[in-house]
Amino acid sequence: MALAKIYDHNSRAMIGYLGDIATGGMMVHTHRELPPPGSRVVTIHLPHPDKGLVAIDAGIRVAWQCQDADRPQRRIGCEFVALDPSDRLLLLQTARSYGIA
Repeated sequence: MALAKIYDHNSRAMIGYLGDIATGGMMVHTHRELPPPGSRVVTIHLPHPDKGLVAIDAGIRVAWQCQDADRPQRRIGCEFVALDPSDRLLLLQTARSYGIA
């Protein structure tokens, strides 16, 4: 979902775009590799269907990464390790609304 951007919470640098989301995690499209060990906090900016643009902070762990052979972008699978229940609901409402859940 190109409208949902993922940022590193501390540096505020953009990591990539939300590609898919589920209750346990998300897939991110990016042009850079994320170091897999440990957890990090990201901020997800996404257009909620009722609330407009919202920013959600989530603790994630990089579960997997793969490089597309024919494209410069990477896909990164992230597991949610810390996510407020109300933020989880906002994510899922948005994902269902846009057909990516």
